[in-house]
Amino acid sequence: MHRYLHTVEFDVAKSNLVQLKQSVALAPELALIIVGHGNIAQAWLQQFAPHLPPQVVVHGVLNSRSQILPEHKPHQDTRSAVLTMLQQLAAESPHTQVAVVDLTASKIVSRYYVDWVNAGAHLICANKYAGSSAIEYYQSLREALAHKGRQWLYNTTVGAGLPIQSVIRERLSCHDQVIRIEGNLSGSLSWVFQQYRRGDSLVSWLRQAAELGMTEPDPRIDLSGMDVARKLLILARECGWQLQLQDIDIESLVPQGLQDIPLAQFWQQAEQLDAAMAARDGEQFHYIGKIACTADGKISASARLVAIDATSPYAQLAPGNANFLLQSVQYDSNPMLIQGPGAGREVTAAGVHSDILALLALRL
Repeated sequence: MHRYLHTVEFDVAKSNLVQLKQSVALAPELALIIVGHGNIAQAWLQQFAPHLPPQVVVHGVLNSRSQILPEHKPHQDTRSAVLTMLQQLAAESPHTQVAVVDLTASKIVSRYYVDWVNAGAHLICANKYAGSSAIEYYQSLREALAHKGRQWLYNTTVGAGLPIQSVIRERLSCHDQVIRIEGNLSGSLSWVFQQYRRGDSLVSWLRQAAELGMTEPDPRIDLSGMDVARKLLILARECGWQLQLQDIDIESLVPQGLQDIPLAQFWQQAEQLDAAMAARDGEQFHYIGKIACTADGKISASARLVAIDATSPYAQLAPGNANFLLQSVQYDSNPMLIQGPGAGREVTAAGVHSDILALLALRL
């Protein structure tokens, strides 16, 4: 008999501390180590963790700096804390599989993945940094996963859980070839620009998106185009295309004077965004990511703000919805379309939960 952390409650009013009720159970099939306790983690812990199948338990919760549960170790970094948990679980319950669930937006945390996989962990993440990392690290992670026989599920890294990657994998498994992918890959920018019209304050819409948890913690990540570029890179690698971040033509919407200042100062001076938008031609805009492969294998990719008119497929989208077009050899003249919420803590948490259940199914 082992003691595991199972029923989960998240009390935001108590300084964002997680309150876990302990229950005693036989060794489960899958133990989860949750890294992060921000917006997505809060939503998952509140809405989904209490409904985990009985053979899945939450063993621990950490933030990006220290371990919170099962016991507080403020001087143990995240990498070491997870490794300690993995070692303990391996010793106490060697037949239990373990998944590290990264719900942070931390580049540093993503660089621990290889160590965690080598220690026996599966990976589930909403963190885009590993999937869009330098090719050397990406390949080392793939090699570690193959060597250890471990899974890496990351469907929420693009489209907040919409089945973009799974459709690509399905096309490739059917001996199809992807030709082009296009879409408003940033759900937060889609939400903003679906409502923004010339004469509006872009900053006002951006603040509302941030308050709803639809942007990255620092909205300049969205506005810089890097979020879209990283998603393009993830999709390119899913297609088997060789691409690096520096190969993508990226347009930043952040004026030079706002790029390197503290976040609080950015918000104080954000009216510069309104001035920059006033200088553009057009009444309605969308930030579009495109990636394509030519017949001779050349890859092109861009992430740019474009002016659209009422006939554009992006013009009638519900605020925050993503619109993905996938053109392939078998879907050439009539490309596939995938639409739905492209950002938001609840839909992302739901996508993470789906990945957890998918991992459990893969192991059965």
